[in-house]
Amino acid sequence: MYDMILVRFGEMTLKKDNYKQFLKRMIQNIKKKLWQFPTITYANTDYRFYIYLNGTNEEEVIEQLQIIVGIYSFSLCKKTSNDLDEIAKTAIFCLEEHTLPFTFKVETNRANKNYPLTSIQISQEVAKRVLPKVEGLSVDVHHPQVTLAIDLRSEGTYVYTKVIRGLGGYPSGMAGNGLLLISGGIDSPVAGYCCIRKGLKIEAIHYASPPYTSDEALQKVILLMERLCEYTSDGEMTLHVVPFTDIQLRIKERAHPNYLITLMRRAMMTIADTYARSHYLDCLINGESIGQVASQTIESMKVVNEVTTLPVIRPLATNDKEEIVCLAKQIKTYSISIIPYEDCCTIFVPQHPVIKPRIEAVLREEEVCDLAPLIKVAIANIDTYSLSTKQKTIVRPYRLYEI
Repeated sequence: MYDMILVRFGEMTLKKDNYKQFLKRMIQNIKKKLWQFPTITYANTDYRFYIYLNGTNEEEVIEQLQIIVGIYSFSLCKKTSNDLDEIAKTAIFCLEEHTLPFTFKVETNRANKNYPLTSIQISQEVAKRVLPKVEGLSVDVHHPQVTLAIDLRSEGTYVYTKVIRGLGGYPSGMAGNGLLLISGGIDSPVAGYCCIRKGLKIEAIHYASPPYTSDEALQKVILLMERLCEYTSDGEMTLHVVPFTDIQLRIKERAHPNYLITLMRRAMMTIADTYARSHYLDCLINGESIGQVASQTIESMKVVNEVTTLPVIRPLATNDKEEIVCLAKQIKTYSISIIPYEDCCTIFVPQHPVIKPRIEAVLREEEVCDLAPLIKVAIANIDTYSLSTKQKTIVRPYRLYEI
């Protein structure tokens, strides 16, 4: 049984003067995520973080580490002294975890530069001691089936054979605060995840149009948000629900049908901008991908962006749909996104939406619609849900379709 886990950090180690600030937040986030394991203890150096299991089930800890943003990789390992014979004994234990026969090589990181042997010499000496004692083991330095890693440091040597990839990115909350425009579709939850992974702390805003959209549609959005909560440091997020029916009906009644989507998106962006500014959020986030649908052309994005001076982050702008779907499945939002309850974006869709809107024409249509009073009322009547991984929020009974 392994007694500890060695955690490595990726991009954040390049931060130089700010690295200690990133490291402090990363350690806080790991401890928050592992709060349910009271026997675990921790230790850290500048570029390594160690979790001492102290009898805790290693698989349960690994499950949590795999959803912590900022962790580049980690390994179950055993710590021993810097004595070569002791290193070899520990190496044999790690190698015997694998099914024999197999080929291997030894890779040594000699962080303790005062150690009398070089990295290559340490690898050679450990291999000499291990090979005679493990039947079915052979050396292949070019294409080994197993790599025996030795991390030799001043406080001791860490030995492991497996590297588990983490999510990477930056620790949650280090890159500012953003507002995610979330629908019930596939793209926007993935965009939210991408921003969480890059260190943004996010809230979300959703536009509901009852009775044209149902409580089940809202429940779907809540499920998506609760899934995203798993990737945050504290397991919590906030969802703001905007009553959007009157705005959509006004646009449908007064505007040219081809401009329905453009005007609707500008109204959504105006509401999001107003809310974000009043709550000191730094940017807006959406799931748009260039050219994926008629309303996501560069011309449309430019016209919609005119209502805000906040940065608009589009993490999926250059992704193909297949790439987005693949990531949605990876983060476990896909099976929720395809539940067949429509959001307001899919209900009021014109037959021939304009794909290259001109700002002059859009402004004329908005003047006819006179949306400002309705937008003000919608903002005043926003409902807010505090969501958490610890407690599920139910709007109405729902069915979850699994794929």
